[in-house]
Amino acid sequence: MSSSLQPLLIFPRSFPVSRYICSSCIRSSQRQWTSRRAVSTVAQILKDEDPKPKDFTPKPLSRPIGVLDPPQPGENSGIDPRPWRERRDDLFDYNKHLVRRKELTKQAAKPYFRDWSRMQYHKGKSFISPARVFRADKSLYFPNMVGSTLASPSTSSSTTSVLQDRISVVSVYSGRWAELQTKSFTDDKRHPKLAALLKEERKQGDPPLQKVEINVEPDWMKALIVRTFMGGIRKQRREEDWARYFLVRKGVTEEMREAMGMANSKVGYVYLVDWQCRIRWAGSADAEGSEKGGLVAGVQRLLEAIF
Repeated sequence: MSSSLQPLLIFPRSFPVSRYICSSCIRSSQRQWTSRRAVSTVAQILKDEDPKPKDFTPKPLSRPIGVLDPPQPGENSGIDPRPWRERRDDLFDYNKHLVRRKELTKQAAKPYFRDWSRMQYHKGKSFISPARVFRADKSLYFPNMVGSTLASPSTSSSTTSVLQDRISVVSVYSGRWAELQTKSFTDDKRHPKLAALLKEERKQGDPPLQKVEINVEPDWMKALIVRTFMGGIRKQRREEDWARYFLVRKGVTEEMREAMGMANSKVGYVYLVDWQCRIRWAGSADAEGSEKGGLVAGVQRLLEAIF
């Protein structure tokens, strides 16, 4: 047998393979094997860490949620403003490829109907609202989102510009079901105490209290349907609230959702945000028990603090 074929033979464990095969080739093969094993088992690992929905019971939110850095208008627009040379260099950056691969692996391991299946348990409720607002010095921030509004559907606007210097009850939802869940916290008929506070503050020339709606529709077809019916959405809202209704398509990442406690994309969430864009209170799914009273108490406390 030719000596050139000897490195292809299967040698005993004690045989010095490194004399026939270079060490770099061995390390490369080990890395590839480890990578394949990690990709093939990541779904099972996530499945083991994820509790069964029927065993899950929502618990009171015991810690502040949100992002660490104060939001800035224009952030998270979903558009890369860098020049094409920098974006081209990223195509050849191995470390960034690993990060992207990790993100894609996490998305692939998530069951497609998981959020829908969890709706049958507690109506998808992720947590129970806290009894009191979070302390100002411990609170985290509501991230900036960019989208079109009812007032200016052809241009992009930032949520931070609307939230700054005001107390805001922010509803975040995707779909009609989630919108109805947020209305259990914010609708005038279903929550008359909050409606009375808003009416009282509107008597002032520049009211410090407002309601903001953020409709997150990453699917371009659903976003097109919402945009088509914007005329009907305007008729359901006061004209001064048109600039406080956002349709957001891009920029809402999984990291942002996790930081804000949005564990289920099919569920509606409500946040009480202060004048510095800090999340001071949060609610999920349908309002239950004393959650409505907790929202009103939080609004009243912030109104006392702002004056």
